Amino acid sequence: MTTFSNIKISALGNFRFRRMKNGYIVSNDCGDWAYLPGRNFSRFLEGGITAGEKIYKELTEKQFIRPDRKKLADQASKYLLLHSSSYSRGTRLFIVVLTLRCNHRCLYCQSTPEKPNADGVDMSEVTAKKTLDLIFQSPSPSIAIEFQGVEPLLNWPVLEYMVRYAEELAKIKRKNLSVNLVSNLTLLDDEKIQFLLDHGVSISCSLDGPAEVHDKNRPYLGKGGSYAHVLRQIQRLNRAIKQKRADANGRFVDELNAITTISKFSLPFGKEIIDEYVRLGFSNIFLRPLSPFGLIQKTYDLIGCTAKEFIPFYLKALDYILDLNSRGTFIVERNAYYALCKILKNVDPAYYELRDPCGAGIGQMAFNFDGAIYTCDEGRMAARMGHDNFRIGDVSSSRFNELIDHDVTKTMCVASCLDNHAGCADCVYKPYCGVCPLVHYMEYGTIFPQISATDQCKIKIAMFDYLFSKITTPKMKVIFERWLERPALFQ
Repeated sequence: MTTFSNIKISALGNFRFRRMKNGYIVSNDCGDWAYLPGRNFSRFLEGGITAGEKIYKELTEKQFIRPDRKKLADQASKYLLLHSSSYSRGTRLFIVVLTLRCNHRCLYCQSTPEKPNADGVDMSEVTAKKTLDLIFQSPSPSIAIEFQGVEPLLNWPVLEYMVRYAEELAKIKRKNLSVNLVSNLTLLDDEKIQFLLDHGVSISCSLDGPAEVHDKNRPYLGKGGSYAHVLRQIQRLNRAIKQKRADANGRFVDELNAITTISKFSLPFGKEIIDEYVRLGFSNIFLRPLSPFGLIQKTYDLIGCTAKEFIPFYLKALDYILDLNSRGTFIVERNAYYALCKILKNVDPAYYELRDPCGAGIGQMAFNFDGAIYTCDEGRMAARMGHDNFRIGDVSSSRFNELIDHDVTKTMCVASCLDNHAGCADCVYKPYCGVCPLVHYMEYGTIFPQISATDQCKIKIAMFDYLFSKITTPKMKVIFERWLERPALFQ
């Protein structure tokens, strides 16, 4: 047992610590970290690590021992790099909801879908123009637009119009533009695929694994199972992307990305889900737990799984993914990837669930089909469930500076700052973590819950514990570093 009565405070820099199986992890606000076996941790606290030891050099370079005020500017630069998306030059990501209609009824759908033939739930071209005019008021030099629906391809004419108009505005405003489409893919045809690839639109879909899992999670309202449809379209898109790369003389063209949402049905099939991704040629997989928005409020008893159930599934899946990598099959798990960007490279991947603050309003905004503006897509989802607390404006009447200066935007910034939460401020994983106030609000009725008691926290702690336990193994660290050599996959 370690005691702290002999700590030599003047010799130590800023640090937090957590006990691991055979030692301790220490970290600081700049994202630097070190692994100290138990005896070395005691010596560290007692001032017993001396010059000439290898660990002494590491700890002094990272300012854990004998902090040097002359290096304060270097530490400040590292801190800003680690949080660069939180302290950027303006809101960059804009979620645009083109319609509430959908031809699926996914049991966990976050968006509370309408029927495919519903009226009055599509974004009009007039609203689309106002949306883009407002988006391009952002001072950010880069604009990322993500089209969602429920199923955005059901409003194809407006999607096509917005892509073309966004390109015009990007040239006029001299901004870097990236566009992403999130779709179930069922309505794609050759003409639409050609348009999307010609205009550099990246595409994301949902694939929950083999048919046995996918069809249970994602019922299709048309003929046949949803798995058969998405499988056919994935193969079709991959052929088109391959041809596009060939036509572009090898220049990079975004690969198709897919997301897996883990329900109770998924838990027995971790290996099969990963094997399905490998079989279809994906180089990454995104294993997401359920969120508390949308239809899950009605279907939780059927498909819900707690952190206690999700964590063993996720860690076992990571074991299998690392085993595949060690045997020559390259595949990345994206939650882990985003965390490792911070841990191993000290860079911010702009992944909003690991931002501090989260970026609601100041990093992203969501524009609903009717022109209502929310701090984030989760705020828009909450509104669909009767909680319209996170609306910050409307495209017909708001100016961009008013959205940033809105009281709700400020409140979300405060509520997602880890220094404002007991347990987060002194957590060893604080430099790499983030919280979502909207998840807290929907699950606990407050944006300031006891974080350590939340499923969100338990899952992230389990992931960080796992990653740090593996990083200390040279063979595993090499695999992680290989993952980070391909950042273009997730821009």
